Amino acid sequence: MPNPTDTDSPAIQGDIRLDSSVKSTMYYIGGVPVHFPFVPYPSQLGMMNHMIRALTKAQNTMIESPTGSGKSLALLCATLAWRQSFVVRQRKMQENVRQIITRFCMHNTTLLRSRYGSNGTDADPDKKPDADPDKKPDAMETDAWEKPDILSNNYSFVTLQARAQTLQSETVDFILDTSKKQTLVGLSKDDLATLGEYQDAGKSATQRPRIFFGTRTHKQVAQLVNELRSKTPYRLRTAVLGSRAQTCTHPKAKRAESVDDTCRQLRDDNNCGAYTGFRRVLGSKKLAEGGELEIWDLEDIVSVARPLVACSYYASRELAATAKLVFCPYNYILDPAVRKAAGIELEGNIVILDEAHNIENAARDAGSFEVSDLQLASLAHECSGMFDHGILRNEHLVLKSLADTLAAWLQRDGAAFEYCDYETQTSVWPKPECSVDTLLTDLALTPDYISQVKSAQAKIEDYIASLRTQSNEHGPEDPELLPRDKHVSAGALRVVEGLLRVLKHVAHGSKFATDFRIAVVRHPNPELRTSLKRKRQSAFESKPAFINTLSFWTMNPGVVFSEIAEQTRSIVLTSGTLSPLDSYASELQVDFASTLEANHVIAPSRFCALAVECGPSGVRLEAKYRTSDQLEFQDDVGEAIRAIAARSPDGMLVFMPSYALLNKLIARWEATGRLAEIRSHKTVFVEPQGGTKDQFDKLLLSYRKHLSEPNETGAVMFGVFRGKVSEGIDFSDHFCRTVVNIGIPFPAFKDVKVMLKREYNNEHTMLLNGSKWYDIQAFRAVNQALGRCLRHKDDWGAIIMLEARFVQNANIARLSKWVRGHMRVFGRFEDAKQYLDAFYDERISEDAKDMPQVLDAEENVTIVLDE
Repeated sequence: MPNPTDTDSPAIQGDIRLDSSVKSTMYYIGGVPVHFPFVPYPSQLGMMNHMIRALTKAQNTMIESPTGSGKSLALLCATLAWRQSFVVRQRKMQENVRQIITRFCMHNTTLLRSRYGSNGTDADPDKKPDADPDKKPDAMETDAWEKPDILSNNYSFVTLQARAQTLQSETVDFILDTSKKQTLVGLSKDDLATLGEYQDAGKSATQRPRIFFGTRTHKQVAQLVNELRSKTPYRLRTAVLGSRAQTCTHPKAKRAESVDDTCRQLRDDNNCGAYTGFRRVLGSKKLAEGGELEIWDLEDIVSVARPLVACSYYASRELAATAKLVFCPYNYILDPAVRKAAGIELEGNIVILDEAHNIENAARDAGSFEVSDLQLASLAHECSGMFDHGILRNEHLVLKSLADTLAAWLQRDGAAFEYCDYETQTSVWPKPECSVDTLLTDLALTPDYISQVKSAQAKIEDYIASLRTQSNEHGPEDPELLPRDKHVSAGALRVVEGLLRVLKHVAHGSKFATDFRIAVVRHPNPELRTSLKRKRQSAFESKPAFINTLSFWTMNPGVVFSEIAEQTRSIVLTSGTLSPLDSYASELQVDFASTLEANHVIAPSRFCALAVECGPSGVRLEAKYRTSDQLEFQDDVGEAIRAIAARSPDGMLVFMPSYALLNKLIARWEATGRLAEIRSHKTVFVEPQGGTKDQFDKLLLSYRKHLSEPNETGAVMFGVFRGKVSEGIDFSDHFCRTVVNIGIPFPAFKDVKVMLKREYNNEHTMLLNGSKWYDIQAFRAVNQALGRCLRHKDDWGAIIMLEARFVQNANIARLSKWVRGHMRVFGRFEDAKQYLDAFYDERISEDAKDMPQVLDAEENVTIVLDE
């Protein structure tokens, strides 16, 4: 255990304050003083030490730490403590360099005048001072870097010294170069070594690293903000980036089907008083340093902005530009277009991506682009309108031509599709008879034409920016300055921007040219799927029967991720379920110098993990495509679930590989009466396929409410791997005492994207082969589902794998470290049940004294939402 020191010890002089009202203890970890709110778990110490070493060495790292191990708190404290220490070292070095330059100036005036005097100087008179975040140049220093008066060479020593200090990097280079030719008076070897260290540090000698902390959802962002604000003593300027849906306060936009599009239209038409006044939020004392909302969440900034009739969305972006720590959903970092729109600059900064188990898929999605023929038709229509109004006619004609060409090609008759399923038809390039280069040439998408499109887009964007500037100058009193018929929509420009981005990558000679697949996907128009909607259409024939989508799918997540890695100081990937770790470095094309798999904070006696080969009737439990159709398998799985439900207290989760298998088993158990037997022990909830977020939230609330009421039997939730239940939801304590996994959730074998990805990996020897990649996707989904229970150190629960393939050591090895080290394998269900019963009896006995008196249970029911 590192040596603790009371918080009352002298504070570190960095640019992050420590709130003395928040109880904490200081630990030296990796040579850095870390303030932590309580005695850290061993796993937290390991995480913080690992994190600090990676940041110090400017390396990328991966950290897997089970949910409930205090991962978020450890990451926040370690990162902020390291940054504090780094800034202190920067300031010390800069002060040392200033003193060395002062001594050089005092003892080497001839050299000083030859360098910075007007006669014979080779200094760049237009060069601005070196950036110093701690210091603003005074008037004398400002004069020192202006162009010298060439008619005078009577510079004072003070002026020359000020110029030398102001152009610090240039002066250091001059001193070191000169020291190789002659001995410099007043400077020691240690002084020159210090200057050499400063020179080697480059930009990092003066740049204060900013921290971008990304996670999967806005809800998880809110949890991180609360951890920082309520549990740590660190106080600094923070910001949160969120969507318009979370932050917009305009009544019309909030009611609109698309908040984004309505917001942009209101802004461009100058009809949003909140937007024109968003800077009023920036002056709020609540959000200022030391204010009650210095560390704020989206709800906080909305509460500040609403009374001021100001826009919290644009205010949050403005505040993020200067914040030391920025929280955001990680698509803000991954997606190049979103990153650009949000103004996120990654050069020399630190990126932490939490819940990063899906980062490979997220990065592939961020690097891909899709546009439908309906979107292209809309783009062409808008450009035609601008042409008719005489607005940048040539430029809008170029964009209209692009949209018309692509739409006509998508809708052509006689198109051949090599991939066909029940509703969707797909054609993919390159083909044996047609390369991507040939396809682009056939579509006239030559480099010269793409250059014309890019030029036209730039001129149109400049034109819209000038309109907006004029609008802002006149103020909100003149709402007609930016009418809709004067410019194309933001949505239209996003289509052009997306096309230009992917066309740059697929063009001949691009280093990513072979990493993309171009596809045409044809599927039924969803607006015409139901007879009810058809009856409501007054002009049914005006609705196309099919929608055609042009897709640019990247097979390589490194297309976007390698660019991020090239800019940042360090990238940290972390999750409770990163395992298996094999593919991240090759898939993301990033070197991870270190990895850490932390242990769980829960004592081994408080959880058990079992793998069962055969069911109660001796049927081998292997939920493959062929065996899952066998009635003997379905019945034995049902009996196993019934037996476990009869003994498992409180909440229970059961995960299956697909909705098809889930629906098949539920239907069989309903027909045989097995579901009624399960229902006699627990109320049954079934995760619906599809449905809205509100529907799922209602189902989850019912599940939690049922378990929160006095009840002898509890509840069971049936869900699927990768579904809503399996990711990102906290089922702590009585909400989940048992997790049952059935099968292994391999991706859909015949899914076009999956087939293309497997083929791509097989063609690139630097990557895991297609089969290994395919396997890893399945086991990551399993590990994510396992993390739904055991959420804190006092929690307890059981993990049961009703799948024969998990008795194999090779498959157990792919589970997270905290599970695989405790997995017990049973050939017979009876033996596993006996062990499980003993575990339940022991845990229930220990908890009995704390359990409230229970009432008679009401009759249980099955609750499932309609799709």
